[in-house]
Amino acid sequence: MNLSVTISKPLLNLAIQRVQGAITERSLAHIGLRADGSHLHVTAADRMLAVFSKFPVEVKGQGVVFLPAKIFSDVVRELPDGNVSLETADKQLRITAGERNEFMMKIPLVEEALWRDPPSFDSSNTTELPAAKLVYMIEQVQFCVSHDSPRNYGTVGYLHRPGKGAGIRLVGSDGFRLSYCEVELPLPDEFLANGVCLSKKALGEVVRLGSEGFDRIRLSISHDQTTLLAEVPDYQVFVRLSAVKYPKYAGVIPDNKNPKVLVSRNQLQHVAKRVLLAADKSRALQLSFSESSLTLSSRTMGSSESKETVRLDEFFGPKCDMVVNGKFLAEIFSTTPSDKVTLQFKDAEDPIVVVPREEPTDCKSKHILVPIRETRGN
Repeated sequence: MNLSVTISKPLLNLAIQRVQGAITERSLAHIGLRADGSHLHVTAADRMLAVFSKFPVEVKGQGVVFLPAKIFSDVVRELPDGNVSLETADKQLRITAGERNEFMMKIPLVEEALWRDPPSFDSSNTTELPAAKLVYMIEQVQFCVSHDSPRNYGTVGYLHRPGKGAGIRLVGSDGFRLSYCEVELPLPDEFLANGVCLSKKALGEVVRLGSEGFDRIRLSISHDQTTLLAEVPDYQVFVRLSAVKYPKYAGVIPDNKNPKVLVSRNQLQHVAKRVLLAADKSRALQLSFSESSLTLSSRTMGSSESKETVRLDEFFGPKCDMVVNGKFLAEIFSTTPSDKVTLQFKDAEDPIVVVPREEPTDCKSKHILVPIRETRGN
């Protein structure tokens, strides 16, 4: 029987958005459609990721087809408003759309592709997490994770339990900066007994899934520790876990007893952006702390120079001049939603720690930035 379904444009758009992460080589990738009962199943997969979702539709004819991902995605995005009819005939998919069916297009089917159902995932290594807090945790860390890094741990986020107490933590680092965020909540004893590493792509897919308005996300880890399943009703994302062995990182987190100062995140973000206009490719930004002020400055050798002073209230630390990567600092400021952040440091040689003052309930994050080892002129 030939596939024949009618689906609303918003649902078809959502279906295509969900599988975009699995379409890495758009010219070669394909999207699978399967109609049965009263649902349309949509899937796409690559070597690292598989996405499955289903949607209520009017099914006139059951069947399975595969379509070139690029052209099908492009067409769906440009469809006129109204219901969309998808019908197969003569090795083509006929797409009809519009309030009066004024749009029609035929695209070729991908032959010799096989439909694979979602893998069974009978795992006791499972828990449910609040979607908003899981997304927040990832967003506070994923900017530290790279697609490519000379350090293998720089390409993954490390999801683990930070200690014997309740909670889950994600940490990311590229060797020059480290960020972590944890959520305090009860977890099953058997869940995440061993930490797992997720690529930047995998983290992004979990954020995509968690940003659709669902209250909770179920996470499951396969017995062989190779696959993580993130799912909500009618939407599953399978990601291959990285084989990277994450290094012990606790030793690089500075002592909480170091002097600290509370600053306006928004103010400092805009000051840093202005001052960095004079910086060279190194994005070096000098932070000069005194009893009542913080001066930010940057320069291009023999050329531009910029500085701006910010008033500090209740700073009791030592006078200190340190140089940090301004791009990294700006990324921290643009990531945290907190209006106030605490800057904590010991001296110009030790890392500076940025801690948001306001965070969602039970969430706690910390950002550590290693200074650039150089001497700056005034």
